[in-house]
Parts: sequence; C-alpha cells; structure tokens
Amino acid sequence: MFSSEQFLAFAEHHGVLSLDELHGIGLSDAQVKRRYAAGLLARPYPRVYRLTAGPPLWIGDARALALSVSGVISHRSAAYLWGFDERQPSPIEATIAYRRRTRVSSAVVHRSKQFDLIDDVEIEGVPVTGPARTVLDCAAVYSPKELGFLVDTVIRSKLLDWPDLYDVYIRHAAKGRNGTGKLRQFLDDRYGDRRVPDSRWNRMVGTLLEDSDVGQPVYEHEIYRSDGRFIGRVDLAFPDARLAIELDSVKHHLNHESFVADARRKNALQLAGWTVLTFTWSDYVDQPHQLVSSVRTMLTNLNR
Repeated sequence: MFSSEQFLAFAEHHGVLSLDELHGIGLSDAQVKRRYAAGLLARPYPRVYRLTAGPPLWIGDARALALSVSGVISHRSAAYLWGFDERQPSPIEATIAYRRRTRVSSAVVHRSKQFDLIDDVEIEGVPVTGPARTVLDCAAVYSPKELGFLVDTVIRSKLLDWPDLYDVYIRHAAKGRNGTGKLRQFLDDRYGDRRVPDSRWNRMVGTLLEDSDVGQPVYEHEIYRSDGRFIGRVDLAFPDARLAIELDSVKHHLNHESFVADARRKNALQLAGWTVLTFTWSDYVDQPHQLVSSVRTMLTNLNR
C-alpha cells in the first residue's frame, strides 16, 4: 500500500507521478514494480505511473504525457489548460525539442525546432506553453474565426496584450518558423494602426536581437562627449562597439521641433565616434531578418 504522505503526493499531482518523483517520496524500483504488479499503479507511459484508486483525469493524462516525452503541453490542450478554450481536446497535444524521438500512439506530439523559444510554465503541476506561444501554436491549427475567439479571450484575461502577440510572432518568424503567416494576417487585420509604446518596442527589438544570437543590447543608454557633456539617450546600444540603435516612432516625429532635434543629436553622436542605425516599426514587422542582419553586419565591421 501507500503511506498517507505518498497518497497526498499523488493527490497533489492529479494521481500521476514520474518514476523519479516516486523515488522522491520514498519508493524504490522494487516497490514500484510490486505495486504495479498488484494493480495499485498503472503505467500510461514509460517511467510514468498513475494511481488506480481513482478514475483517470484528463489533466492527469496531460501531466503523464508531458513527463513521459520531456516536453510541454501545447496547442489546443494548452489553450484548454489556460482557460482560453473551454473545449476539452482529445487527443492531448504536447511539444518536444526537434531532435528528440518518441513513440506515443494515444496523443499528438509536435517536434519543434524553436523549442528554446518556449516560455514554459506550470498550470496545476502540468508543464505547458506560455500564453503567447499557445496563441501562436493555435494559429496554425485554428480557423480564422476560432483564432478570433481565442485572442479575444486572451486579451480579456489580461495575460497578454496586442504588443505581446506581435512580439511572439516576430521572435518566431525571424527564425523561419512555418505557420506564422496566419497570426500575422490576423494581427494586421485586428491591430490596425495602433502602435506600441516606445519603451515596450525597445524591449521587443532587443529580445529579437538576443534570440537571433546577435548579442544583448543595453537599453536606454546615455552617451556623453569626451568632456563629459551629455549628448543624449539612445534606445539600444552596444557600447563596446559604439553602435547605437534608434527606433523611429511616427507619433514622436511629426513635428518640426522633433525633426530638427533628432537630426542634430544624430550628428553629435556620429561626431563623438558612434555609429547610428535607425529602424522603423515597418522594419521590425515586415523585415525582421533584415533588421537582425543589418545589426549583425555592422557589429562585425565595427569589431574588426
């Protein structure tokens, strides 16, 4: 049998524990085998066990799958766990790293070349894709109408906002992920002419550069002349290479004063030995590969 503490461990994990977790609550391999042979435990997947004292639960099956394949619950199943879609999906879906191999007949297992971009979290002890990646994955399998309902629910939940959705689209599209086109079309149709705050956009571009292995920029970097006089603050910078990156926001550049001041500041930066690259929202959304390539090329040239 099991001790009260061991029963509690099962209860806290929807009746499902991995072999390592069973070891953690004091059961040896031999004890696990005896309880399995006696019918006290079922083994839905290799190295994962379910307590047979109660009926199997969907969330327990999801946890068992994620533990077995060393992955995360994703797509429709993740949307259900997050409460974005009230339809309980069958079969359960999970995502694993592309180079992993697994054979599971009772579930759908996706292999992702961008597994490293998954911000996985736990919901009630179940590893699951984060909200933004869940929306991206669902965009590939939902109809446009279903995607609209999903995004409406996500926005109402306040777990994500429109810039978050653009951010996850760009991060994955920049690495060549298939299926991002449906999310892009949806965002263009729904997001319209709205734009993100400059400070938020700075972080999104910086994340894109980091994801693309260009390097980690410094945000809101202050630059001074050799005599200590302040020149200005740039959106992003690679100080060692003296490369500044400016992100042009239309709303802040529609008046004569800003137009003149920006030109003077850019001249001052260049006279101080800094190289300045300027990008627009269109560069970020429509040509993220080119944005990344331009920064990478300039850094290579400046570091020679």
